[in-house]
Amino acid sequence: MWLKVVKMNLYGFEVKVVFLVNANIVLAYAWHYDEKRALNHLNKIKKFHNLKGYVKKSNKLEAWLKKKIEETVIDGMEFDLPEFNYKNKLVYENIIKISKGKTATYAQIAKKSKVKYTELLATLMKNPFQVLIPCHRLLTNKGTLFGFYPLGKEVKRKLLELEGVRLKR
Repeated sequence: MWLKVVKMNLYGFEVKVVFLVNANIVLAYAWHYDEKRALNHLNKIKKFHNLKGYVKKSNKLEAWLKKKIEETVIDGMEFDLPEFNYKNKLVYENIIKISKGKTATYAQIAKKSKVKYTELLATLMKNPFQVLIPCHRLLTNKGTLFGFYPLGKEVKRKLLELEGVRLKR
């Protein structure tokens, strides 16, 4: 496996992105403000889900991700997970069903997915398609922001605002 980091502007936030590809299918990507941390996060995602593959830099991958993010955040389309048995895949499938402009709580998704709350959090930390699996639509029971690893709450807030969600301050 070889890795190549690309830069991407995510609604005003400059991030480094690493794509994991196998047989021309994107299995995961990771991003961070720091290249080394993006690579480290991808390795954690790979290990958690037992993914095999490589990353190749191409305008096609960058365009694919930008298009998919636009479809998810702006158009409200649901992302189709690749045919792979991701760990706790039901968690991701249930999150994908949360419509643009809507939110759910972490506890609701844990219950619906039949996983412990702590397992839900571990699964979200290893989300292979952040934003496409819109974990930014998850809030605390009080309706407030919590987490959004690795980019932080401000990116989560921006994504929710783009989707028309009003947050408690």
